[in-house]
Amino acid sequence: MKRRNILKMFPASLALGALGSSAFSAGIPLSQQYLKKVRHILHTIRKTQSENLLEAAHIIARAHLQGRTCWYSWDMGHSVTADLFEGRNAVPKVITVGYDPKKATEGDVMLASIWSGVHAYISGMGFGDGDKPKITTPAEAKAAGVTIIGGPSPWSGDSAGDENITYETAKYKIKPSADIWIETGATQRGGVMMLPGAATQMGPVSGVVGMVTYWMIAADVCRILAREGKSLPVQGDEPALSGNIPYADLDAPLMDDYFDVLMNQHEMIGAEAGYIREAANMAVDTVLAGGKVYGYSHDRNSLAYESQTRRGGLTITKGLFYEDGELTNMGQPFTGKKGDTVVLGISKPDDKLDLKNLAEFKKRGMKTISIGPMTRDLKIGGGDTVPSMSDIHIGRMCDTYGIFALPGFEQKICPTSGAMLNQTFWAMCFDMAEEIMRRTGNTPGVYMSGAIEGGLDHLARVNQFYDERGY
Repeated sequence: MKRRNILKMFPASLALGALGSSAFSAGIPLSQQYLKKVRHILHTIRKTQSENLLEAAHIIARAHLQGRTCWYSWDMGHSVTADLFEGRNAVPKVITVGYDPKKATEGDVMLASIWSGVHAYISGMGFGDGDKPKITTPAEAKAAGVTIIGGPSPWSGDSAGDENITYETAKYKIKPSADIWIETGATQRGGVMMLPGAATQMGPVSGVVGMVTYWMIAADVCRILAREGKSLPVQGDEPALSGNIPYADLDAPLMDDYFDVLMNQHEMIGAEAGYIREAANMAVDTVLAGGKVYGYSHDRNSLAYESQTRRGGLTITKGLFYEDGELTNMGQPFTGKKGDTVVLGISKPDDKLDLKNLAEFKKRGMKTISIGPMTRDLKIGGGDTVPSMSDIHIGRMCDTYGIFALPGFEQKICPTSGAMLNQTFWAMCFDMAEEIMRRTGNTPGVYMSGAIEGGLDHLARVNQFYDERGY
C-alpha cells in the first residue's frame, strides 16, 4: 500500500492533522527543550542526592578493601552496561554485572535500579540455560547480608506513575530493602516530553541519568581506594600513564568535578546543533524516500540497543551491531542498501571493527553519521578514523579517554563520551521528529514501555505504522 494512502488509517493519537509550519519554528527547537530538561534533572539530582551518592561510594570502596563483591544492575538506558561494555576505555573494575545468590556473601554490595534475574542474565553474567541462578528478591539479598544501594528506574516498581505494571520482572521494589536510596525521579513511562499527537512521552532520560550517577559514584570509589594505596584494573587501550602526571586531589570528592566537566560538555552539544540538524534532515530524507535508519555500535548494549524499540524512542531507528562475524539487526539479517542511513555510535575514533563496518556501509551506498569522540588525549591522530570518513560527524566536545588520573591506576578513569553519545542521539531524534512533522503534518511513532498495561499493544500498533509508512 502506498504511504500517502496510509494516513486514512491512522487514529487521532498518531496523526497530527493540520499542523502549521510555524508551530515549532517560532519557538525553541524540541531538541534544545529536551537537553534543557535533562540538565535540570541532573542538577536536581546533584543538589538533592550528593550525600547519598558519596555515601554509596564509601560503602563500595569499603567492600573492595574487605575483598567483597559489588554486584550491579544500574539502569543506563536500554541496558545496564551501555557504558561499561568490554573494551570500553576508562572503565575501572568497580562492579560485577548481575547478581548470583550462589556466590554472594555477607558484606557484599548490590548497586541496583533494576532487579530482574532475566535482565542480569542477558547483561553478561554468562549462565547457560541449565544453570541460571534463582531470581532472588531484594529482601532475600538483604537478609543474606548484602548491602543494597538502590534507585528507581522505568523498569521497576519504585518508579513514579499510576500505570498498572504487567511484567513480573518490572514489579520488583528495591526501596523497602535499600540501605541507601538515590532518588532520580524516574517515571514508569520514561520520556519527558509530549509530541503533539503522540500517545506517550518521548525523550528517555534514564540512560544519561544512570551513566552520570554511576560515574559520580565510581570516581569517588577509585579516589578512596587510591588514598588507601589501592588501585583497580582499568579497561581500554590508553597507554599506561607515566611521567609528570597531574593527579586528581584525593582529599576532596571527585563526583563534583566529574559532574562539572560533563555538564560543560552537555552545554556544548548546542554548539553542534547545526550538524545535528543536518544529520536529522539526512535521516528524514531517507525515511521519506522509503529507506531505513540504523543505529550501530560495536557493542550491542550501546547505541544499537538504545536505538531499538526504546521506551520514549522513535519507531524510525533500528539497532545494528556486529556478532559472530556478521552485522545483525538484533538477530535479523542486515539488509542495508543504497539510500539507507546508519548512525554510528563510537567510543573511540579509530576502532578497527568500526572502520571495517563503516567501509561496508559505504560500499553498500549508505549515508553515514557518526557520534562520539574524535580525539585521543585531546589530540586528533593520523590515519583513517570514523569521524573523518563519515558524511557527518558529531561529538567534538568529548575525548576517548577518562578525565581523572589517580595514583596507582594505570589509565585515566571515568569517561564522558557515553553520556554525550546518548544525549546527542536523542537530540538528533527530536530534530528528526520535528522535521517529519514539519514536512508531512504527521507525528512519528513513539514507543511506550512494554512493562505497563497496554504497552505491548502499543508496540505492535506503532510497529505496524512503521512497516506501512516508515515512521
